[in-house]
Amino acid sequence: MPEEKKEKSFVFVDKRKVTEREDSEPKAGTKPPTVSAEGSTDPQAAPGPSAETQEERGREEPLPEIDFNSFILSLSSSAMMHLGLLANPVTEKTEENLPLAKQTIDIISMLRKKTEGNLRDEESKFLEAILYDLRMNFVKISRRKD
Repeated sequence: MPEEKKEKSFVFVDKRKVTEREDSEPKAGTKPPTVSAEGSTDPQAAPGPSAETQEERGREEPLPEIDFNSFILSLSSSAMMHLGLLANPVTEKTEENLPLAKQTIDIISMLRKKTEGNLRDEESKFLEAILYDLRMNFVKISRRKD
């Protein structure tokens, strides 16, 4: 019988985690990153949410569907935070930054101009109401500063 030639083959290794138990156990030979008392500038040593924590959050609640109104709502929330009307989610304190608030309001206004004629009636009314509210609050807060 003729000899069969051995062909090179590929080996596939599945590195995905199969169970939740594997997610919580540290891998052998790896050590968790540490932060020095001096406040190291090493990005790997900087504190922050771990990938596991972010994955767990992703599993807990599905993200809402993205549409035009939710995008505008996100921008308006940012503007309201800069106006000092909402607390900063990181510091949990209200902080005013009027130049950033004005910039965010201008971005929303630019989006209104660029999308004119392409929005549904509901989206257009929502955008106008958000812009009106943000502009009135901006004027009120900026006059208080003077």
